[in-house]
Amino acid sequence: MSAIILTTACTEDDATGDATNAPSSPSLTVALDFEGEQSLVEAETTYGFTVSISEAQITNVRVHLSQTGGDATKGDDFDFPSTVTIAAGTTSISDVFTIHADEILEDTETATIQITDGTEANLNSISGTSVTFSIMNHSEDDLAIGLSWAASSAVTNNYGEAIEATDLADMRLLITDVPYTGILTEEDGSGFETLNFLGTYPDGEYYIVADFYSANEIAIDLDLEITLDQVGVINGATHSFPAAVNTTDACADLHYILAKVTKAGQDYTLEKVGEKSAMDLENYVGTWSGEDMWGDTEVTTTLDADGNLEITGVGVVFMTDGWSETILEQEKVLMDVDKTTGSFTIEEQLYMKTEYDGAVQPLYYLSGTGTIDPCTNTMDLEYDFVQDGVSYVDWLTQYGYFFHEINVLNEE
Repeated sequence: MSAIILTTACTEDDATGDATNAPSSPSLTVALDFEGEQSLVEAETTYGFTVSISEAQITNVRVHLSQTGGDATKGDDFDFPSTVTIAAGTTSISDVFTIHADEILEDTETATIQITDGTEANLNSISGTSVTFSIMNHSEDDLAIGLSWAASSAVTNNYGEAIEATDLADMRLLITDVPYTGILTEEDGSGFETLNFLGTYPDGEYYIVADFYSANEIAIDLDLEITLDQVGVINGATHSFPAAVNTTDACADLHYILAKVTKAGQDYTLEKVGEKSAMDLENYVGTWSGEDMWGDTEVTTTLDADGNLEITGVGVVFMTDGWSETILEQEKVLMDVDKTTGSFTIEEQLYMKTEYDGAVQPLYYLSGTGTIDPCTNTMDLEYDFVQDGVSYVDWLTQYGYFFHEINVLNEE
């Protein structure tokens, strides 16, 4: 009698549908070897990633990749696999995105690539991700500059979800003269910024500057970072500027000087600066109208011979209408302004001579603190009269009067 041997074929189908033996349903995650947004100089280089599942399967698990945005061309400017496969019995697969170099000078090109497209089968959950490359094309004489930013502390929406940096602010990247009187070139796209400092620019000194195109209403400090590349000379040099700006700085008068570049032929020397722009006090000279506890008020600011801001008119409504004294003499008092923040102090100074019912009163001195907001062109001021060493704020507060708070708008 001869033996009959029966065999059953077993296939290792890709997990794109039902397998011969149904696998479990693991979760899938993607890990990058780099930050998900990259600004880079066009050169032969790779960026790695790994796709993992939580439990080994009896079938292959195939994961799909696709370009979902950008004007860079796959095969010419970059390459990536259309699929990666986690082999049966394993839990991960690694591969790379490849950026190509060529001899053609082009504008900056971008590519957004999605890892996983949602059609991966037999998975319980898929945590895919997308990556974006901004690929700069330039000659060896050019200096490529990138600007990115991040919140200095965690910031979330009403659902507790982290708000992306590019949703907090849209910033501009500028190259200016030194000192900053004009802009040589700028980039103001909707995401992180990149530009080329061309080798054809004249030798000399230039500033790398960041400012706001727009900002979220959430007040948050932002960390800034610039990246520098020059073919064969500088490769991805970075400089960081913690808490450099705040989203409330989003107005035309404010900017942040990141660094100074000195160009000499094909050579570039970088000097880190890290300075917020100073207010030009000439812009805040004029008549300011508002109100305090005693009614409508008006103050006037001027510059003294040394360019310092002075103010007068503070508390006039209180003195004449509230206190019923006649002003005989009134001085301008000096405001000590921090030109980077707009905050100021008024040290106690001789301010006003008055009379009441025909009798000259002891002299009044004025002190105060406040802030000038260059974005709204408003001034907040808390002031105090001091007479014979007595503070009127302290004296009147016990009777429920808070006359010393003013918010005024510059009308000139």
